[in-house]
Amino acid sequence: MTISRRGPAVLAAIVLLAGIVVGVWWLPRPQLSDEQKIKQLLVQAEQAVEAKDLGGLLGLIASDYDDGIYDRRELRRQALAGFREFRTIRVTPVLRDLQITADTARATLEVDVWLDTSPAEPPLHLSLWVELEKQENRWLVTSAGGDWPD
Repeated sequence: MTISRRGPAVLAAIVLLAGIVVGVWWLPRPQLSDEQKIKQLLVQAEQAVEAKDLGGLLGLIASDYDDGIYDRRELRRQALAGFREFRTIRVTPVLRDLQITADTARATLEVDVWLDTSPAEPPLHLSLWVELEKQENRWLVTSAGGDWPD
């Protein structure tokens, strides 16, 4: 078996390339600001609802969630019932205001919700507030409320 002279050079190039790929992978990624993290959470919530991803949705809710009416367990039951009742759910949240103070935040949103109903109904328009808390460097929803249609 004959090894060409280029063999060591090719091997060195492959090792160098692998080192660059690993180095780039491990480079510190830019940290998102708290505002960016909260906006990302809102996008994740929208995606979880539309995909009927109960686990994904609950992953955004603090274990000690309490809005005076619902706790996390009841929210889970309500979300599951909604996911089962409607074939499709579409939501379009618009962030109106976001106030962040240290490890707590309050967001004000306008949300339109389209539910697969027969006969078709216009979207529900909700004005919501959401309270969040930073827990282990993650923002989680701890309470929510707002104006609900009758």
